[in-house]
Amino acid sequence: MIMGLSGISGTTAMAQQMKALPDSNWSIHYQMTVISQYHPSFHAAYSGKNSLSTSADWATSLTSTLYLGRRLWRNAILFASPEISGGQGFNDVRGIAGFTNGDIYRVSDPKPQVYLARLYWVQYIPLSDRLMQQSDEILQVGGYVPESRLELIIGKLPMTDLFDDNVASHDPRTQFMNWSIMDNGAWDFPADVRGYDAIASIAYISHLWKIRFAEALEPVYANAAVLSWDLHKSHSETLEIGYSERSFHLRVHAYHNFTPAPRYADVINQKRLGIDTSLDVIHPAADSHAKNGIGINADYQFNTRSIAFLRVGWNDGHTATWAFTEIDRTLSGGLVRDLQLSFSQQPIRLGCAFVINGLSADHRDFIANGGYGFVIGDGRLRYGTENIIEAYLAIPIRQFLQVSGDYQWVQHPAYNCDRGPVSVWSIRVHVDL
Repeated sequence: MIMGLSGISGTTAMAQQMKALPDSNWSIHYQMTVISQYHPSFHAAYSGKNSLSTSADWATSLTSTLYLGRRLWRNAILFASPEISGGQGFNDVRGIAGFTNGDIYRVSDPKPQVYLARLYWVQYIPLSDRLMQQSDEILQVGGYVPESRLELIIGKLPMTDLFDDNVASHDPRTQFMNWSIMDNGAWDFPADVRGYDAIASIAYISHLWKIRFAEALEPVYANAAVLSWDLHKSHSETLEIGYSERSFHLRVHAYHNFTPAPRYADVINQKRLGIDTSLDVIHPAADSHAKNGIGINADYQFNTRSIAFLRVGWNDGHTATWAFTEIDRTLSGGLVRDLQLSFSQQPIRLGCAFVINGLSADHRDFIANGGYGFVIGDGRLRYGTENIIEAYLAIPIRQFLQVSGDYQWVQHPAYNCDRGPVSVWSIRVHVDL
């Protein structure tokens, strides 16, 4: 949380404010989240290698993260986040484009693994003498920052730390869990298989405006654990412009990805010409191609207890999905409401949301001809938009402990009218220190 300081400006005023607002040198926080999901059996006319299993299934995931921040010098901070994750999603996180567990990765090994999730440096360059106070939070060191500033970030972190933020829906550990509700599903944001990337970013930040640009690496092939440093063959650029008032936030981002992702139309033409192809597009093509997209993201706080949000996303859909999930058009929205009940000292949070996901004509043609991405592919396709409804109830047990129940209804999983619908029930336990 950031709060403004009124009135005084100038070098003397800055010195006075610094004395009044002593900086913290360290920020140390911890989270652990366990999500257990169940879907009953459902009807499907046929299945392929990426299809969600029609049999009833359980899946459980766990993440445990230590967040460390250290102030290096004035306006410079180093952040690091060692993390442990384990468990799996349904069918190794396949069969639904808007997947149901945003805290799980597309990693086939379910054994808990330790890795460094984040390691990055932040440098503020003041553009005014006016200061703003910020509290000690996850990935935020308490103290002061210039109200108007340039912000430089270099290192390893997820692109979703920097872009597409939303007050009501951005954190699957405490809010909505569906991939295409917590983030813009049509944004094929660059990342390794766990969702992290090597990024260089610059931002202009003022009281009302935030303009951020980032250059990032792409994986060597779709859903790869290794990033490519060959910038002639692959790279990603993202630009976001955000406007914020007290109760309203609007963000518009555009991105350009250049990767070895094959074109769907080229793969289909090869098949029609009789060239032997498996229609498996996860491996690099001979040449690199561009993918462009845009997203709009807004949230509005009606009062202290109610927040609504909306996201719209589109990409050209000519090339194979390379890092996030197989969605080319998306529309999502919802409402979050805090309820103060007599038996609970803290408010209980209720969230309800919907999302409509779609494919481009080329992507649709590829899947209908038996093609497989790394998330969806049933061997054939009777196309329909993938429509999802999610509702959750988050109950605070202690100040540091929250338990949530979640329900998701998925119509046309993987855009296939011959499969589903599917109901997914979830229990989530979240610890935050």
